Amino acid sequence: MRPLLFALAATGLALAAACTQETETPVTVALEVPDAPAPTPAPVIDAAALGIPMDEGSIADGREIAVHQCSNCHGLDSDASLRPEAPPLRYVLSVYPAASLAEDFRNGIHVGHEDMPDFVFGDLGMDVLLSYLVSIQEPPPAE
Repeated sequence: MRPLLFALAATGLALAAACTQETETPVTVALEVPDAPAPTPAPVIDAAALGIPMDEGSIADGREIAVHQCSNCHGLDSDASLRPEAPPLRYVLSVYPAASLAEDFRNGIHVGHEDMPDFVFGDLGMDVLLSYLVSIQEPPPAE
């Protein structure tokens, strides 16, 4: 039995010696992760240069026009669009530059798709609608 005890003791000492040895430095593996796409910035709109009033009353009047003329397809404020082909109002100036949209509406040019009705707002109505649109713009989500 002594040789067995001696063998067990020797094995225990060998294991203890192995435990006290320094371990190797762990290997670090760098994983390549593709960069996330940069968010699309909100459009920069120079309202003053376009003659768009940005006072609270004009924005409120423009929102009222949007409630009655735009929201049934484009949604309102931060609402989602109700029609897939109609961009939400908060992104519309990323799709259509404010200067072009204003000019097209003022000249009575049809804007959008063939189902979109033509509107005649007059200069003041167009200005306040643009006031509202400018006030709610956000960057569209990255695709």
